[in-house]
Amino acid sequence: MIRAIVCCFFCFVLTGCWGMKEIDHLAYIHVIGIDYEDDQVIAYAQLISFLGLAKVEAGGGREKSTVTIGKATGETFNVATDRLYQAIQQGVSWGHVKGIVFTERALKKGLVRDVIDVLNRYNEIRHTIWAFATKQPIERIFETTPFLDYSPYFSLLVNPTDIYEQSSFIQPKRINELIAASNEKAVTFPLPSLSVEEKSWTENKKKKPMLKIDGVCFLHRYNKQACIPRHKLDGLRWITKGTGRTPIYMKPNGKMIGTLVVHGPKASISYKIKDGHPVFTVEVQATGSIVELRERMSEKQIVEYASKTVEKEIKNLFELGVKEGVDTLQLSNALYRQNVNDWRKYTTNGVVPLTKNTLQRIHVKLSIDTYGKSKK
Repeated sequence: MIRAIVCCFFCFVLTGCWGMKEIDHLAYIHVIGIDYEDDQVIAYAQLISFLGLAKVEAGGGREKSTVTIGKATGETFNVATDRLYQAIQQGVSWGHVKGIVFTERALKKGLVRDVIDVLNRYNEIRHTIWAFATKQPIERIFETTPFLDYSPYFSLLVNPTDIYEQSSFIQPKRINELIAASNEKAVTFPLPSLSVEEKSWTENKKKKPMLKIDGVCFLHRYNKQACIPRHKLDGLRWITKGTGRTPIYMKPNGKMIGTLVVHGPKASISYKIKDGHPVFTVEVQATGSIVELRERMSEKQIVEYASKTVEKEIKNLFELGVKEGVDTLQLSNALYRQNVNDWRKYTTNGVVPLTKNTLQRIHVKLSIDTYGKSKK
């Protein structure tokens, strides 16, 4: 009788495991891509193997990175992703998606809202995945893997924060930040743009393509406003909360003489009403460390030059926004946070109409805290 009871007990307990799938029998989607062409939504899926990653973490050697890319089209994003199943040989897991990439065509078509609606309804997708734009083919972005046979698990597509902490120019963004910003009428969202760099690196005497963040596509209420290259966006780092470490190259006479690394700049925006319109003041506070100085300069000269550089970059970013019709400095959001009644009164569709006089003043307060080695 005791043996019968024990057998029945184990049979009852073990039945819950019979339907489990082995983890190596599943296909794990790592990154999603969305494009639009010929009135069709194109969905891409990058699949990677976790086998090599597991071997490295267990102390084994690296294996050559393997990337598989799926592609399907449909009238909507959901239809396109459903068609990915038609020619795959294994069960598919969406629980390990780490990133999503929209082409500029997809942004222009307004697919961001539709895609997010689908993702919101699917319980496996997390809202912490990284979001990017690109003007290059999705396949090219997905095929580009890290050097030294590192797994695509460590690529810029899904691991953008490490390099940003060392050199802060364009801040990586998650999909939950995109959703939160797009649901606010006053916010203009800077979606980082990816491209493939083919000139900087070689591997085994061959050109090694690498991913880089090459600009920003500004969105308002999920809709694309403008995509701007990185070299025009230097001022963005001074008003972005979370900028960690970013350099100022000192070229007072066009000749490179030194580098000042700025740590944790903090920006604040205030406004007043002048001639029936809001005008704004941007204030930036920061500290810096000198990491290179090839010619003698006093501290006063360095601070003056660096402060003028920050001021000029912010002004250029604002003027670019006026030209493109984009609130690059987030002036509308600052107005909304400080006085919602004035925001309602002086904005159109939630955004302050920009003119060259909208930005009245830029004030930069910068100090130097170290002249050599530090742990910053």
